[in-house]
Amino acid sequence: MALVVECPQCKRRNSQKEKACKGCGFLLAKHSGRVWWIEYYDHDKRLRREKIGSNKSAAEHRLREIKSNIVEGRYIKKSAEARTTFRNLAQWYLDLTEVKASENR
Repeated sequence: MALVVECPQCKRRNSQKEKACKGCGFLLAKHSGRVWWIEYYDHDKRLRREKIGSNKSAAEHRLREIKSNIVEGRYIKKSAEARTTFRNLAQWYLDLTEVKASENR
């Protein structure tokens, strides 16, 4: 389990301890708009990655939450509302007024 930061130039994920990106050499410590990710292994031993955002404390909080869930034996599942099929997504997109307006042109 780790807290990682994404390089804004090459989009490579680096350890939070790195001062510069290993991919392109960009100085991560001086960049204010960092994007934080967490990486962990779930109960099936699969590597999971979650993009948290620009708030480091939110990423640390989510990582602590996942660690406590694993220690307590609770599985980490995404909610059923978060799942969608491609068919539903395509129908939602085609129902947008902007898309319908562009079709009439």
